Amino acid sequence: MHSDDIEYNLRYRIITVSSSRTIENDISGNKMAELIGKNYERSIVKDDEVEILGELFCNYNKFDVFIYIGGTGASRLDKTSIALRKIADKEFSGFGELFRAKSGGYFPYISDASMFTYRKKIIFSIPGSENAQPVAYEIISRIVNHTYHELTKE
Repeated sequence: MHSDDIEYNLRYRIITVSSSRTIENDISGNKMAELIGKNYERSIVKDDEVEILGELFCNYNKFDVFIYIGGTGASRLDKTSIALRKIADKEFSGFGELFRAKSGGYFPYISDASMFTYRKKIIFSIPGSENAQPVAYEIISRIVNHTYHELTKE
């Protein structure tokens, strides 16, 4: 059996990085939750390195995949990918490259979207735009089971 044939019952943590959004008005987080459909929990943290990394460390044992939404743009406050790079075992820049190519236009190329691994966890950082969620999820859904298999095999 090839690892692409395996369907894991992965647990997702959707983390919106924003100083202004709430669960009620978080359109992008709602969209990602709708796309994932099950086995997820959500939270919102401020654009702060300690809060961003705290979500991963405090929830490490409860989830397999962490999806950070927001904090990937050009603003001086956008720190999501920068914070994740400090602790990641690996960064897979190909995720961001594919995301930008599939998004179309010029603005996605300003995004610092990426994929990371930390120990046996898969971490994505994607833009906060509502339109970014279906593009990101299409890629995530195609690679997440294979990536999880590779991270957890002995």
